[in-house]
Amino acid sequence: MNDLVKLELIRESLIAVVNEMRANIIHSSYAPIIYEGHDFSCALMSADGRQVAQGLADHPIHIFAVPYSTRQVVEAFAGDINEGDLFLHNDPYTGGTHLNDVLLLRPVFWEGRLALFAAMRCHWNDVGGMTPGSLSGRVNEVIQEGIRIVPTKFCDRGKINQPFLDLLFNNMRGRAERLGDYNAMIGTGRKAEEHLHRLFRRFGGDGLLDGVEELIARSERQMRGRIAE
Repeated sequence: MNDLVKLELIRESLIAVVNEMRANIIHSSYAPIIYEGHDFSCALMSADGRQVAQGLADHPIHIFAVPYSTRQVVEAFAGDINEGDLFLHNDPYTGGTHLNDVLLLRPVFWEGRLALFAAMRCHWNDVGGMTPGSLSGRVNEVIQEGIRIVPTKFCDRGKINQPFLDLLFNNMRGRAERLGDYNAMIGTGRKAEEHLHRLFRRFGGDGLLDGVEELIARSERQMRGRIAE
């Protein structure tokens, strides 16, 4: 892409989407650790799990792991990622951080093809386990810390798997707060999709995605140049 002005507009527009996602999480979450402590992060990912955009306030520990988590979802559900799907993940062994950091992925489609993922990773105050808060120096295996969610599709083409969600939240303390933070993430993903569709209409499907590829390529060249120095 030779139009640097357009490329910069695409870059800043994608970052603006992430910043809007952050604002949605802050204003709609239930747990103080999220809306006051800002222990959460948002990002946009490519269809194959590469990081596209983040905000300056997003947590590095969260963000570093999100591409690994996304690629695990893409691999686990290859050929079965559809409009209206939603995915959860917190497994430390497949790209998570600790169990309290729960990732929700919303695939975003444009003109029938998977284009991007909206990613929200929030610290849930409790995910079960032997200790309130799911954090303890006394544990000696991961199952003592809470529920381990490997890449899981809990909404298939817009149809929520309610028994799965009931099982999940019935094994966590503070159910109402957990549901509130979960709903904040759901709504944030929906708004991210709306904003991205607006950008697709503005720049065109190929124009926006070509810009994403160019931004990733430029980032790689800059990083390789710094390392070479």
